[in-house]
Amino acid sequence: MTNWLDRFSAWLPGGKRGIRPAPRPPAGAFTTVSRADDVSDLHTGFGAFVPMPNRMPFELLQVCGYLRDAVPDISDAVWTWKRLCQTGYDIEICEAGSEVAAARARRLLDALNARVNGGDRGMDGLLDVFYTSLFTYGAAAAEIVLSRSREQIWDVVPIDVWSIRFRREDGRLQAYQLHQGREIRLPMERFIYVGMDRDGTNPYGRPMMRSLPLVIKIQQRLLQDMAKATHNAGWSKMHVQYAPEERQRGESADAYQQRIRGNFETLRERLSGLETDQNLVTFDNVKVSLIRGDQHAHVFYENLKALEEQVITGMHLMPILMGRNYGTTETYGTAQFEIINRQVRSVNRSVKRMLERLYNFELALMWGEARAKVHMRQNRTVDALKEARARGKEIDNVARLRSEGLLGREDAAAMLNLPV
Repeated sequence: MTNWLDRFSAWLPGGKRGIRPAPRPPAGAFTTVSRADDVSDLHTGFGAFVPMPNRMPFELLQVCGYLRDAVPDISDAVWTWKRLCQTGYDIEICEAGSEVAAARARRLLDALNARVNGGDRGMDGLLDVFYTSLFTYGAAAAEIVLSRSREQIWDVVPIDVWSIRFRREDGRLQAYQLHQGREIRLPMERFIYVGMDRDGTNPYGRPMMRSLPLVIKIQQRLLQDMAKATHNAGWSKMHVQYAPEERQRGESADAYQQRIRGNFETLRERLSGLETDQNLVTFDNVKVSLIRGDQHAHVFYENLKALEEQVITGMHLMPILMGRNYGTTETYGTAQFEIINRQVRSVNRSVKRMLERLYNFELALMWGEARAKVHMRQNRTVDALKEARARGKEIDNVARLRSEGLLGREDAAAMLNLPV
């Protein structure tokens, strides 16, 4: 019987425990002369970790998590991106040696989906954590945990992205996790890392919030100022004017001043204890009026709207998806939604590769040949009827080409993106 480790070695990069290492170029073969930016950077010492793009401090990643939880617009943007990407997927069993092998492969993958991330919706819950990390920190990471017998995947555990560092060793990237002052070397053959919008040779992703700290600071300051101004001038105030009585005959100046002050204090004391539904009854020397603040709410709204647009732009979303309606036309909104769907498909291609790696890792331990292929579902377009008509026209064109003998069955299926 073939050793089980040899049977899935093709799915694991590295060279430990009989795992087939990545092929090295033969002597004299052409190799690149270019170098990674951090290798040629004099500020990066020998053996140091690869810095983040533009020397962004790693602590800023945790700030991104705080902004996601504290700023409603950013929280809504991350939540919306997650829901847009969680379109679901279908698993296709390919290259099975027999129907029995295909059925067993299906059972193994169903059990894996329920087993990983146990207690939190299985694979669906793991993907939710994955998408949250990806759109918050610009990267997501996880570790594959094998069973004690090393015959199956026991779990897939998310890793806090802000604790991950990379170092170049022997021309390759090696991942580490910083935990309580220690450097934990992560097994690359069981380590999953997806960086979004990577920059050149830098392995880290780029968080969308990287361009927003200054805008968020101004926005929160404006909201504080607006709250203070509204509290100060937003409510009508009662203005009571007391006109002192005339001085009586024979009354000394000191007695007159003392009497006036006494009347004024008595009036102030009674007004301070006045209930909301009580009325005032005074002599004609007491005048009561209302003072209304000159509110400039429109100025605040225009300033706040400008900042909101910056946040929406920084999170790569369209206003309507964040509960805003700035009067865009239907054509413009449709174009924006198509661009967003392209971003969703781009992100889900990375998720597709991650899932196929997990599933094929698990199937490599099965007795019998089988391979898993993941098909990510897509969001429906704005105009479902127009999409259906276009799809029907596309099918008719391919069918006509096949009927004329210009296309074979496999080529026609490939043009329509359908399984053979």
